[in-house]
Amino acid sequence: MDEDLGLSDRDKELRKWNAPYVYREYPRMLYRGVTRTSGLVEVEQKIITSDTDQAVAQGAGWVAHPQQAITAETQRQEAPGIAAAERAYRDRAMSAAAQAEAAAADGASAKHLGAIPERPKRPSRKKNTVHTE
Repeated sequence: MDEDLGLSDRDKELRKWNAPYVYREYPRMLYRGVTRTSGLVEVEQKIITSDTDQAVAQGAGWVAHPQQAITAETQRQEAPGIAAAERAYRDRAMSAAAQAEAAAADGASAKHLGAIPERPKRPSRKKNTVHTE
């Protein structure tokens, strides 16, 4: 039948691909920002094929646009530093003993601490009281 139309092999191939656009929800691309050891934020890509895949991926931090992925990763990286800066500001109003405890906790950790972990309190001993009547 194609011989009757006089189509070349190229024209036959183009005819296959030149179809009207039809929107298909899946497959879809999702993105996630990742900070490399060099400190550079890179964007990873993931192809999903269903609503279930999308829900699972978005729960794990994947987003719909590459710029959103970069922004989310940058905010995730900045959050501990901001929390530590806010804690340092609040530490200025603490007593000397509390400041010493905070400094000891900071020295024991290699990370920024947004909050000082509470030390377990020893249970207080109840005094024996003798009731006489």
